[in-house]
Amino acid sequence: MSPYSMSSDHEHPLPDRVYNLYNSYRFLLAIVLFLIVILPEAPRLFASASTTDALMYCSVYLLQVVGILIFFRSPPGKTTLFGITFLDIVLLSILLTMGTHKDNGLTNLLFVPIIIGNILIPGRTGILLAAMASIFLLVIDYYTGSIGKTSQQIDAGLKGILFFVTALMMQSYNLRLKNTEKSAKLNQNRAVDLQKLSLSIMQHMRTGIVVLREPDQVVMMNESASHMLACSQTSGDLSSLSSELQSAYWQWRDNPLLRQESFRATPDTPDVQPNFTRLAYDADVYVLIFLDDKATMSQHAQQLKLAALGQLTASIAHEIRNPLGAISHSAQLLSESENLDKADQKLLNIVHKHSRRMNDIIETILQLSRKENWNPELLDLNAWINHFVHEEHFTGFDNPQIYFSPATKELMARFDNKQLHQVIMNLCLNGLRYSMQETGTAWLTLQTGVSPSGHPWLEITDQGPGIPDNQIDSIFDPFFTTDKNGTGLGLYISRELCEANQASLELLPSGKESGCTFRISFAHPNKRIE
Repeated sequence: MSPYSMSSDHEHPLPDRVYNLYNSYRFLLAIVLFLIVILPEAPRLFASASTTDALMYCSVYLLQVVGILIFFRSPPGKTTLFGITFLDIVLLSILLTMGTHKDNGLTNLLFVPIIIGNILIPGRTGILLAAMASIFLLVIDYYTGSIGKTSQQIDAGLKGILFFVTALMMQSYNLRLKNTEKSAKLNQNRAVDLQKLSLSIMQHMRTGIVVLREPDQVVMMNESASHMLACSQTSGDLSSLSSELQSAYWQWRDNPLLRQESFRATPDTPDVQPNFTRLAYDADVYVLIFLDDKATMSQHAQQLKLAALGQLTASIAHEIRNPLGAISHSAQLLSESENLDKADQKLLNIVHKHSRRMNDIIETILQLSRKENWNPELLDLNAWINHFVHEEHFTGFDNPQIYFSPATKELMARFDNKQLHQVIMNLCLNGLRYSMQETGTAWLTLQTGVSPSGHPWLEITDQGPGIPDNQIDSIFDPFFTTDKNGTGLGLYISRELCEANQASLELLPSGKESGCTFRISFAHPNKRIE
């Protein structure tokens, strides 16, 4: 039995074992009695009976044993059990009358049905068997005395007392055994409940868990692991479930101190970081594999980073804005002077322009400090974007052409509503501006879809000049821009906000000479984001 499975019942309960043992004993006793009658050299226990009577007795005893074995293969009810043991006491008492008048030890056979009866029949009914055996023994003793044989009333009385003592001892033992069995069953039920609870918790954990029996047999896998590995099976050979995880496992087995690289089972599954722990159980060796979603791991760091950046920018904003406000105000007053020539007026315009640009940079950075309280919610992405396209006003563009192509009627995604608005607004304004510069028309297309793993996505495509290959790796860096009037923070903040919502923002490779396509891959709608 593995450590991850547990049987709730014993394979062979005690009553079954005792009942089967008792029937085997009675069948063997019947055979022995037959041999005693048939074999001439065997000691004769039927001195007071003829051979015919002895054979008839043995036949009756054997037939009732066989009949009980046929009709009652498992322990019957208390009444039937009492009948079986009582019949055995009656037949053994008859056997005593067929022997010699001296005590030849056959009375000890009566202890067996008394013991078995008190094990299988608790309470007063089991004591009744001892009483009946004592009565029969006294009657036999009285009968042998009445016909002139030696009476052994003292021996019969002592045997009767021993019958009662044996019955009481077995009742006491049976009671303790029942209490022990009840306690063990209660503990076992608790263990089973705890195991079910543990398995339920394991199945609902966000961390993927895989239990591997060495060398490469997967015995269980929770739902998160199945999702991360894009695997519908939860057990089997590791090579057939995930070749990537198998490679990571082999590397760890060769060098447990080496940190394993993350991997993706498919392009649509999350980036997974594996961790391995070896466990020994009995003769088997198990490996517990933890699979962490790197997006989840980075989320907390991302939140801390944004919070720290927000606190920093909030603390320096006043220090920068105060002199900046003084400069802007002084420039405004100076521009109202009548003695300025055209050269001075040009210099004042430069002061105004760059003061506004610096103020825009401060406002953009301060947006990060206002994102401490996120509220990710489940949104109908298609309905949300459709409302955004038709209701939003894009400042600086008179008649923007925005086309939306939804893949399905309803597509659910989990994201903070305000942050999603900010991200898509940044991407749309960038796309409209570069399309206007390249084609003279503010043109943009939006398209939604869902990956095979169930992750929603949104693509925003423009008709701008595109991004040179030597600049692709830098577009998400802060303050990097190709627009002399831009701050270089739009894409950086958009990516930061996506990662805070366990989504990703990336620039898709384009085979065209112009235009860019940005894709937002959202977290799975069933995944809770905190």
